[in-house]
Amino acid sequence: MGVKIQGHRKQVFLFLVAVLLPSVVLVALTLRIVTQERELAQKRIADEQRRITRETGQALLARLEKIRLQEAAASATDPRHISGRHYLNAEVVLLAEVLDNRLILPWDAARRPAPSSVLSQDSEFARTMRQAESQEFSSKDYPRASDLYRKSAEAAAALDQEGYARLQLARTLTKMKKQKESLSEYQRVLSLPPGVVDEYGVPLSMYAAEPVLQTSAGFQAVVERVEAELKAETWPSPAGIFFMKDLLEKAAGAAPDAGVQKEGRAALLEVRRRLETIEQALALQADFQRLNLPPLQAQDPNPGRDEPPWTVYGQHPWLVSLASTPPTPDRLLIAVDARSLFSSFEPGQDLSKEVPSRFRFVVGLTSDGLSPDPRLQGLSLVFESNAPEISAKPWSLQRWFYFLALVLVLGVTLFGAYLLWRDVRREVRLADLRSQFVSSVSHELKTPLTSIRMFAETLRLGRPKDPAAQMEYLDTIVNESERLTRLLNNVLDFSKIEQGKRIYHPAPASLPEIVRTAARAMEYPLKQRGFELDLEVDEGLPEIRVDHDAIEQAVLNLLSNAMKYSGESRRIGLNVRREGGWAVIQVIDRGVGVDPKDQARIFEKFYRVLTPENQSLPGTGLGLALVAHIAQSHGGSVKVESALGEGSAFSILLPMGNEP
Repeated sequence: MGVKIQGHRKQVFLFLVAVLLPSVVLVALTLRIVTQERELAQKRIADEQRRITRETGQALLARLEKIRLQEAAASATDPRHISGRHYLNAEVVLLAEVLDNRLILPWDAARRPAPSSVLSQDSEFARTMRQAESQEFSSKDYPRASDLYRKSAEAAAALDQEGYARLQLARTLTKMKKQKESLSEYQRVLSLPPGVVDEYGVPLSMYAAEPVLQTSAGFQAVVERVEAELKAETWPSPAGIFFMKDLLEKAAGAAPDAGVQKEGRAALLEVRRRLETIEQALALQADFQRLNLPPLQAQDPNPGRDEPPWTVYGQHPWLVSLASTPPTPDRLLIAVDARSLFSSFEPGQDLSKEVPSRFRFVVGLTSDGLSPDPRLQGLSLVFESNAPEISAKPWSLQRWFYFLALVLVLGVTLFGAYLLWRDVRREVRLADLRSQFVSSVSHELKTPLTSIRMFAETLRLGRPKDPAAQMEYLDTIVNESERLTRLLNNVLDFSKIEQGKRIYHPAPASLPEIVRTAARAMEYPLKQRGFELDLEVDEGLPEIRVDHDAIEQAVLNLLSNAMKYSGESRRIGLNVRREGGWAVIQVIDRGVGVDPKDQARIFEKFYRVLTPENQSLPGTGLGLALVAHIAQSHGGSVKVESALGEGSAFSILLPMGNEP
């Protein structure tokens, strides 16, 4: 045994030196080469990303500078371009004047008093309006006040004056309980052209919208009126946009017509979008001085460049910068919607043919971001480093060679290791089984030889005088000799089976007769150990072609096995019957039983169930293996039905097709 273990150690050592060691070296070299290639690829990717960032920054600045020049030129040519809402470039969200380092928003400039304003104190319109207000509020003479308001509306020199007068007239008519006439005046005010606003920038038509909403047909008119105001050329003031928001919320929620509700919700979305822009513009106005935008004459850090920088601002990011409006020295603030501008530069086009790159703009500097240009303050580009497009390049032929060689070597190594492990494991297991077999056979041989010698010496000394006792001693000697013969036959037969020399001689035979012969052979051992054998034989079974001695040996092995594992039970069943096209020989015990997990292995050579009870029982582990071989050699099979603690039933199934 020591020699075998030493041989296994040599095999393992030689395997490690001849296969594993070169494999490990090759794997290490392959991994090193692949790692170096990956590092070089990452460096190329980083260089390419910096180039793309630089080119993207230059393209972005070029686009912004074009926007700056176009909007500044348009503002210098037409001052109304700043207060208007439709700019030359779709990305521009706001143009505002800068006066005395203060930001003047478009609606602030639009609120400057005009000659036609209702606030003018030296016009006929203003004097008539004051008389009407005196009659309404001081004298409570509503008819006289309504006549004066109507006269003021007819004498108005501008639409805002007429609208203001008709709003007062409608209010007075309401006080006079003339609802129909009052509603008619409100509807006339509601139909004023877009852009007619009061001194607060609120469209006069919005003051008439609330009363009109009191009628079922007024919802459609109010929604259409708000839509018209949204399409106006000028900016609505914050007060005006809030006015529109409140009206649309009422119309979208209370309109009786589903179509009007849908139209109102769509207009409400646009109003909220405008409101976001206005709120951010107001915040920019408040933070303008704190932003400390560089003056136009400031030099850029890069030599040869004098364009003022762009700064990211706001929750909905804008890029803001200053521009001049020659020939005047006025300054102009330009705010560009960053998201709209970025959409033309972000993924969708790959700027690199070597390394396809995907990136996104991020507000603020991040650890994994790259600054596109110092003049784009607060902006960085972040590449999708985990994207397959960046890291996936077609493998080179050399890398494929290394990969396939590595797979081949590892496959051979693992397969060889598996074979070695399997062989060593099998050898160790067989060595253990042989060791157990030798021990069991030695014990099995020693027991009958000891009995034979003891009883033979007793007879030679002439101690038993009683003829019956002498006969009993002789029967024991004969029985132990037969037991020894069966054991030797099992070992010899198994040896022949292992060498492929076991030959069976089938001939027509009666299975009931074979079973009775086996029962008679086991009669004395069964009686000596107190067993009762219940024999049931189907006498109608025809003769079939079998090896008489082999089948008898199989039955004897099953009976011996039943005796060993019957435990406290002393009853064994033996029967022969026919089941369909099969002849069945069955041995039944009511002993310890076999665990289901061991039932598939008990017919293997040398195998014995490892339980404390079995360790004390003699056995070689060959009996059931011989039974299985005999049954299979006759075209049949052997099966077991067993449960722990309830006993076992072993059945030999032989085909009836072998009958003569």
